Amino acid sequence: MNETPSLYNFSRQELGPFLKALGAPSYAGTQVFRWLYRQRVGSLEEMTDLSKEFRATLAAQAVIQPLRLVDKQESADGTVKYGWEAAPDAQGRGGTVESVLIPMKFDEDGEPGSHTACLSTQAGCRMKCSFCATGVPKFQRNLTTGEILGQILGMERESGIAFHNVVVMGMGEPLDNYDATLRAMRVLNDPEGLNLGRRRITVSTSGLVDPLVRFLKDDWPATLALSLHSAIPDKRNSLVPINKANPLEKLRKILRDYTFVRRLPVTLEYILLAGVNDGPEDAEALAAFCQDLMCKVNLIRYNPVPTLPYHSPDEDAIFKFQGRLKAKRVRAFLRERKGVDIAAACGQLGFGEGAPGGPTESPAVPHPGGVKP
Repeated sequence: MNETPSLYNFSRQELGPFLKALGAPSYAGTQVFRWLYRQRVGSLEEMTDLSKEFRATLAAQAVIQPLRLVDKQESADGTVKYGWEAAPDAQGRGGTVESVLIPMKFDEDGEPGSHTACLSTQAGCRMKCSFCATGVPKFQRNLTTGEILGQILGMERESGIAFHNVVVMGMGEPLDNYDATLRAMRVLNDPEGLNLGRRRITVSTSGLVDPLVRFLKDDWPATLALSLHSAIPDKRNSLVPINKANPLEKLRKILRDYTFVRRLPVTLEYILLAGVNDGPEDAEALAAFCQDLMCKVNLIRYNPVPTLPYHSPDEDAIFKFQGRLKAKRVRAFLRERKGVDIAAACGQLGFGEGAPGGPTESPAVPHPGGVKP
């Protein structure tokens, strides 16, 4: 069991006092934080402006990367899936998680594309959406802030690529691991951290009402996506069971509040399931849900999970569904499929172990240490 804390668990404000208690000068917190997130170092030995004595002291009290890379698979389309093993926590619970490097031709702003990091927040998922591979096995545990950040920093070191976009759409429900995920997002956004703007970070939720109220109040440095999948209450109850306790009318009000207060659109994610949620009545309900809501709809072809009884509609049905939305003046986009051949696409993460998640869009930016765009 490894209870040694990761330096990634600390915010910039917390790192100084932690290091000071170990005998470091007051300015060491900023030094170490910059080494972690500007230089993206992988070892304490690389922090050359700290004394050897202090580095030895720190090595006995903390680690940097809290995850161990155990698997890496590359798709024919350039998508890369990483498998990580988390050390057992204080209760002896370990966990395996997956994260994804997604190459894109263009980002959402139409800029030349590069790469998006898709991150997980839990080992497993408690939401049990009926079409998703994640909720099938037993939920393991929440990830720490360090384990969430360890995925993107580990992928950067492994790939030599700096991520310019992050989507929190991997394994788990981010708002079910609220505090650790918020802390990780603040480090991603911190000017001394990864310095990603709010519009470059997207957090996806299945729609937990109370945490969403907190999300708005706490002003997360991220944009919001809702995994909707049906705007018909009874149908969404069967696809997304938490809808029974978090009904659509309450979710829609929170989304309206979010777009009014933040002046940012919300993304509605909609996985198309043949014969389930792809009919004319489904498009009508979705268009009605979007009325007077600042939003866009990301339509997603269902990606196969062998143990689940769903299929993607054929291309003609998909484009008809999109056309019905556009006829109602709904901004509806068809997401490009990525990583299906390595089970890295939306809803496939954790094949055999369980996981939600998926890909989206992105760009990359160089940073010190040989990382390429």
